[in-house]
Amino acid sequence: MSDTPHFRIGTRGSDLAMWQAHHVRDLIEQRGGTCEIHVLSTQGDREQVHAFDKLEGKGFFTKEIELALLANDIDLAVHSHKDLETQQPEGLCIAAVPARASAEDVLLVHPKAHRSATWLPLKKGSAVGTSSARRRDQLLLLRPDLNIQALRGNVPTRIQRLKEGRYDAIVLAAAGIERLNLDLDDLRVHKLDPRKFVPAPAQGALALQMRASDPRKPWLTQLESPETAQTIENERAILRELEGGCQLPFGAHHSGPSHPLRCFLQASTGPRRILASGSIEALQKLKEVNPRRLLITRLAKPHDTLHRLAKGSGDSLIEWPAAIPVPLKKPAIPNTAMDWVWLGSPGAVRACSDWLHENPNVKVATPGPGTSEALQPEDRSRLEFCGNGDPVGAWQSFIDGCSPEESVAIPHSQQSLKRWETCAASASLHPWVHYTTEPNTELAPACDTVCFTSPTNVRLWNSPQPPNIVAIGATTSAELKARNWDHTVAVHPDAFGIWEAFQNS
Repeated sequence: MSDTPHFRIGTRGSDLAMWQAHHVRDLIEQRGGTCEIHVLSTQGDREQVHAFDKLEGKGFFTKEIELALLANDIDLAVHSHKDLETQQPEGLCIAAVPARASAEDVLLVHPKAHRSATWLPLKKGSAVGTSSARRRDQLLLLRPDLNIQALRGNVPTRIQRLKEGRYDAIVLAAAGIERLNLDLDDLRVHKLDPRKFVPAPAQGALALQMRASDPRKPWLTQLESPETAQTIENERAILRELEGGCQLPFGAHHSGPSHPLRCFLQASTGPRRILASGSIEALQKLKEVNPRRLLITRLAKPHDTLHRLAKGSGDSLIEWPAAIPVPLKKPAIPNTAMDWVWLGSPGAVRACSDWLHENPNVKVATPGPGTSEALQPEDRSRLEFCGNGDPVGAWQSFIDGCSPEESVAIPHSQQSLKRWETCAASASLHPWVHYTTEPNTELAPACDTVCFTSPTNVRLWNSPQPPNIVAIGATTSAELKARNWDHTVAVHPDAFGIWEAFQNS
């Protein structure tokens, strides 16, 4: 083999595929090799109408390129790794996996459809474009009201269709947008956290494919990122065992050896979300059915995301509050016109429902989706701020966005932590005690695990110590520690943080 190997690189002709081919060419030439680029057409390029799950076969973006490799028409194929089948065709191999770009998905929103809302910043019933079954099912897990529509074409074409108003929003891979450095100034960009919206296995990574017998294969290993190769192998190993391709509604994300492996699979029972230490444990959890009775100390929210997660795994979610919010008969409500109302918990939403209806022009702000999902359907259009679920950070973000001329109503309970007193505010704040909490006189139902949602729910718990316990956050954990009750603390107080804590308890 020559000290300066030459490679005929095969690629699709889309803007993104050409960027990837030129990127690999640059990596090779930086190390002393030489290249020429050959553009090939694939079934995925020619079929621009139907969604992938409506097409027959596999390898829509790779088959023709792999045939060219086997025919010795090219020496090296550059693929988006997520497009490859998990089993290599006989005679071919992956010679190198360069460092991964961003793995997450991005929601691009047309300004006319952008709204503060639960989970996703979209108006009710928005038309969202994607032809990925995985993206479709996760969008509907978060927002069942969305209208999912097929979207094909290369990345610039998809974005142009959004700008033209054919869709309210579209979902794309962050890596493709970043690599093409596209102008998104007239769109709203919302990155989808892999903790809540699991990417495709190997999304953001490239695969350099060549003939297994090619003597230049060892030379290409210098382009390999061992960490990237290992993490995407963990992701794709599950897909391989599930015998799925890009049409399977499956996501997997592993950001490194010190982080958990997250998976999503749309099963016949609904969405399955699991957390595992590696691919072997992930497969076991995805395949096993072990129904549990999970109790959360809250009032009923029968159609929320946590219910959908429980149903997808065959579990029963029981809602039973140890502390029941009860409005005061004569709360000392300030006689002031309000612009906003801060509802700090689902309990506040329920206790203040009459006040909300008596003040229909007041805008609603909540710390996160868990509280927003407790709003009555007729009140959700008033939601103008929905935080990320962190009560301290959400309050700070909300109040920083208020002007000095605005007034904020803060109806709260007698047991409130009064987080609004912890930071300066330019707006005029009007807190008052609107409700108290009373103990539930009924005994808690039998269950396998209990998630305590507040210190008050721990203090008012009227049953024996549960077999397994989850604390929604640090203050609730402190109350459980005072009782010497072992427990798992949710890393985040939203539905996904609670769900993962249920799994770890």
